Amino acid sequence: MKRCRNRASRSALVLLLGVAPLGACDPTDPQTSDPSDGSTHGSETDSDSATSVADTETPIGWFEIGWGDGTYVPLGPGDAFPVVLGGQGLEMFPMPLRGGEFFLPANPTSWMDETGPLVDIEMDVEGFNDGPFGHFKRIANHTLDWEIREDGSYQSEYLPIIVPDGIDVDELVGRPAHLWVRVRPHEQPELELELDVVIEVMSSLED
Repeated sequence: MKRCRNRASRSALVLLLGVAPLGACDPTDPQTSDPSDGSTHGSETDSDSATSVADTETPIGWFEIGWGDGTYVPLGPGDAFPVVLGGQGLEMFPMPLRGGEFFLPANPTSWMDETGPLVDIEMDVEGFNDGPFGHFKRIANHTLDWEIREDGSYQSEYLPIIVPDGIDVDELVGRPAHLWVRVRPHEQPELELELDVVIEVMSSLED
């Protein structure tokens, strides 16, 4: 299932998925913290931010999502989204982003720059949505290192979507998952996409 917003984008994937307002993802909603997230760059906390701009303004730029570490595999509707055993012994979905044209700081490889884009995600898996606000996973205000590629587009390091404690990943194999992802560039309108994928399990990022 895809729910789309009536926003413009130059990315083929975002054009396919759509970009537009989503009432269920109100950025003013409070969110609870989850230190088991394993991320040092973001948290499951309040995603309301001064970087957000009114939805009535025309978005600038585009983005898409993929999976992998070092390599980038684009994700499209119905594609496999692998969960792997990461370097710190945590089972996770490694999700890098690609995009372009929205604002990046002068040093885009520094995730500590307060003018860098913020990323929010919600992931739903039927039967396993026992996390904050009824989601399998919810992460807000995550910052990423970005690199500018030869064609002028941007690619981020992966955002680690850590599998919540107490879940056997073997039980996730073959299950459909719904991803909602939002990028909030500094002082620019936010960008969103939604995507339905299917969970797969790999032993490591090197598989």
